[in-house]
Amino acid sequence: MDLVAAAAPPRERASAILDRLANEGRRMTGPRQAIVRYVAPRTDTFSAQDIVDQLHGRGMTVGRATVFRTLEMLAELGLLHRIHNDDGFRLYTVCADDHHHHHLRCIVCGAVQALSAPGVEVEIDRLARQAGFEVVDHVLELVGRCRECRRDAAIAPPVGA
Repeated sequence: MDLVAAAAPPRERASAILDRLANEGRRMTGPRQAIVRYVAPRTDTFSAQDIVDQLHGRGMTVGRATVFRTLEMLAELGLLHRIHNDDGFRLYTVCADDHHHHHLRCIVCGAVQALSAPGVEVEIDRLARQAGFEVVDHVLELVGRCRECRRDAAIAPPVGA
């Protein structure tokens, strides 16, 4: 399994996303552009409310409904990925590649890495055929601790020391 490399630097990624939206005939409102420019460089998970709060903190007045609709539109286009959350909140992460892939998600820092797993895809197809089942979509998310968080935990002094 190879990690999928980020497709472009953040500034170029925002421009590429905005270009794709324009090419698809999507309205290019100021709030939509601000949302795209703000989320494009992110490598963690975030909610619509996170984006609203952070944009408001920067003095930008963008409604929660506008943020939610924009994030959903980006997810439908494969530019964001919806992340499962045990708390019931919808989380998102930026996808540098728009082909089918999976994710590794750190439960400590929230970092997300795309994961290309062709062997898993073959096994899913085999299992579905064996069961006489047609898979129309699937999500595979591996949840754990990233290299940096594991390293930080290993060098952290014991509690109470």
